[in-house]
Amino acid sequence: MLKLEPKKCFAVLILVFLLLPPTVEARKRSGAQALPLPVRLVLFKVNPMLQKKEYARALKTLQAFQARGGPAPEPGQPDAKGYHHPEIYFILGNCHLQLEQYAPAVAAYRQTVARDATHTSAWLNLARTYYEMNQYAKAGRCFAKAYTTAELKTPEPLYYSAVAYLMADDHKRSIEIFEQLLTAHPAAVKPEWKENLIHALLAADQPRRALPYIRELARTYSGDKQIQWQEILLYQYMQLEMADEALDLALNLTQQTPTVAKWWKALTHIQLNGGREEEALAALIVYAFLTPLSMEEKKLLADLNLQLGIPVKAVPIYETCLKKRPNKELLQRLILAYRQLGRPGKALERLNTITLDPKKDTDLMMLKGEMLYSLKQFAAAASAYRRAGQSGGRHSGRAWLMAGYAAWQIDDISAGKDAFAQAAKYKRERKAAITALRQLSQSAVILTKH
Repeated sequence: MLKLEPKKCFAVLILVFLLLPPTVEARKRSGAQALPLPVRLVLFKVNPMLQKKEYARALKTLQAFQARGGPAPEPGQPDAKGYHHPEIYFILGNCHLQLEQYAPAVAAYRQTVARDATHTSAWLNLARTYYEMNQYAKAGRCFAKAYTTAELKTPEPLYYSAVAYLMADDHKRSIEIFEQLLTAHPAAVKPEWKENLIHALLAADQPRRALPYIRELARTYSGDKQIQWQEILLYQYMQLEMADEALDLALNLTQQTPTVAKWWKALTHIQLNGGREEEALAALIVYAFLTPLSMEEKKLLADLNLQLGIPVKAVPIYETCLKKRPNKELLQRLILAYRQLGRPGKALERLNTITLDPKKDTDLMMLKGEMLYSLKQFAAAASAYRRAGQSGGRHSGRAWLMAGYAAWQIDDISAGKDAFAQAAKYKRERKAAITALRQLSQSAVILTKH
């Protein structure tokens, strides 16, 4: 839902350190304590190369300088001339990083912080390098170290640390650092930063903790960004089954910006979820005025009209949908709409346009029998009902019962008895079927006497 672009953020802060002249950075870090003379000389020599972006040349110069000092001593061991001074490794790391040589850059920065654990700039650039290598958890740790070691505490390293952990899918650690950021620098936390905090909370399945921040962004932003966060807030209310809050927000949004179609769509679904079909239909009608409806939305509009007893509105929508995408389930609803309108002939006409499979299309077969019966086409109705009864489906009992009644209407006593006998096998229809059999038998006796 939320799009993260941390790489862009990282580059801004890191390049500040990369562009600092190394001697200036060294003096800032070491204060009055001077660097060893050989270190100062070689840094002075490579500084113009760095300014001209001659990083490969600077690398060779620094590597040649280190080679004169022999094997690197262990961190903490004497290195009087500074051949393996942390500042040398720091500039080596910067050159490798600018040349996108990430593995040697990591090695150089690690040597820097091994010799000077308080080297904030090295921690920052090491974090950047890890990020470029998609090692986000390590990047998050290094950004946190940069914040810890910095004399002047600024919020950016904490934010980048939190986002890096988020990229690493370590949502718990990301949230912890975001909380540290909010505590230490509450006024500095930008709305854009809170977007990533929300992402972390949602990814950690803590949507209720995210709600206050989502509400804040929905108030803070304007224009398209505000609409985006209002939509996210509405979605979260619906997901969390906060029905009252979702309804209140949707109603407010449709009142504040009535020309935004998505608010009416959301209101439709909220009203439906609450069992308020009339209100849902009203919202969907407004939505239909604002934007063309999809096929599924058209079906919903027709269904709501049908359920609310407005078949005259449902029929043309069903017909339009069926022309674009023939569908037996949709046809069944159209038949029901025609039945509500009292137009069994039109319903039968539409049914006759397709071939029905009694085993698969039992519902439609039953409707066909019903339309034929209402049109007093009893022989055809009896046939349709028998085919539905023979399917063995859930309507079989009623199908046999209606087949018996249809046969009775045309005095087909034998067919009527057979159908009622079949209906009597079903618990729900047994009583009516037995009663009909008795009456049919009495009618047969009377006819015989005459």
